Amino acid sequence: MSIESSTLKFSGHQTFPIRYGWIFKIIQEVNCKKPISSKENIEQQMASMGMGKNMVLSVRHWIRTLNLVTCTDKKQQAYALTPLAEALFVGNDAYDMYMDKIGTVWLLHWLAQSINTQHAELNTARWFFNYFNGVRTSKEQIAKDITLSLSNHEKDLTEATLYKDIDCLLQMYGVKRTVANKINEDSFASPFTELGLITQESSKDYRAELSAKNTLPVEIFAYAVIDFMQRKQKDSNGDITNTQATISFDALLNDVGSPGRIFRLSTSGLSDKLDQLETLSKSKLAWTDTQGLRQVQHHFPDLHNVDPGLFLTHYYQGE
Repeated sequence: MSIESSTLKFSGHQTFPIRYGWIFKIIQEVNCKKPISSKENIEQQMASMGMGKNMVLSVRHWIRTLNLVTCTDKKQQAYALTPLAEALFVGNDAYDMYMDKIGTVWLLHWLAQSINTQHAELNTARWFFNYFNGVRTSKEQIAKDITLSLSNHEKDLTEATLYKDIDCLLQMYGVKRTVANKINEDSFASPFTELGLITQESSKDYRAELSAKNTLPVEIFAYAVIDFMQRKQKDSNGDITNTQATISFDALLNDVGSPGRIFRLSTSGLSDKLDQLETLSKSKLAWTDTQGLRQVQHHFPDLHNVDPGLFLTHYYQGE
């Protein structure tokens, strides 16, 4: 992916990371067909969701960033829930209405941070989970790295906007540790801290380890693999350009928008997850590691007719 082709979207959250309970509230608003872009109903939503104006604007921003809604009318800026959002959060048969399961947080992380190969909306979090190559970093280093990577972009990004977005990323994902190396429970303002993807080691230092990610359910990993393989076969217009049945292990581990990058998986961690996926899918998604050739092959008649959420009922309902 060319960063120069991305649309910069480093604002809109009003400096608030996603908080517990927010997703449930905004899902109800959209499900009741209440606008989430209108200026006229801000006060009404402040009352119905029990939050201030800036928080309402923030939660409206996040529901779009999480890709849980689609725009049904650009002129009216009307939105509807995606089928996945409905399955997760709406009705008596909702998979996980109150986000009690860690797999739901992992799934939302994938929806928020995975990006298309071309013309994606880019923000600090998406840059971090798609382009950051280190382990240890700081706010200042992230700012330098992003500024450098966007040096040829046609749009400028102000330092103030960038630092606010960096702060939002670290508040949303960062887990603070005490002197005794215990997790500080005060850092759990956002459900995404539960994933342990970023750890604050000191007032300035942060770490984002590559590891096995044992709390990542294989069914959520399966969603990401199928989704990623489908995206890799499309161009910037969404047209299918190839129908290859295989994808390399290295692409799954290192490519922009890949499960390896988004979930911060180590090489052995990805191998373990692929072993689990082969068992779960009954070899519909199988991987080989022979004579230095590591690749994943799907055995679906048409990959693009496959729902990435094929195995979600197995996770949520044990089916």
